Amino acid sequence: MMALQWYLLGVMTVAAGVGYRKLALSYHLGWQARGVLAVSALLLALCFGWSWASFAEGEAQSGAMGLVIFGLGGLLLLAAGWRRWIAPFPR
Repeated sequence: MMALQWYLLGVMTVAAGVGYRKLALSYHLGWQARGVLAVSALLLALCFGWSWASFAEGEAQSGAMGLVIFGLGGLLLLAAGWRRWIAPFPR
C-alpha cells in the first residue's frame, strides 16, 4: 500500500513539473508566481501523503484534517496566486 503511495507521489511530481513547464511557456512567471506554485505544490503533496498514510493506518480523523488543512490551504493559495501573479501576465 505504501509503495503505491510513493509511486503516485512520484507521478504527481512529474505531472507538476510538466504542468509548470507548460505554464511557463504561456505566462510570464515572476518570482512571486514561482513561489506560490512551489508552496502550493508542496502543500498538495503533503495533503496527499498525510491523508493517504492516515487513512491506511485507520486514523480517519487525522486523514480528514490533512485534507482540510493542507489540501484546502494549497488550493486557496493556488487560486489566489493565479489571480494575482499568473493570469494578469500572459506572453
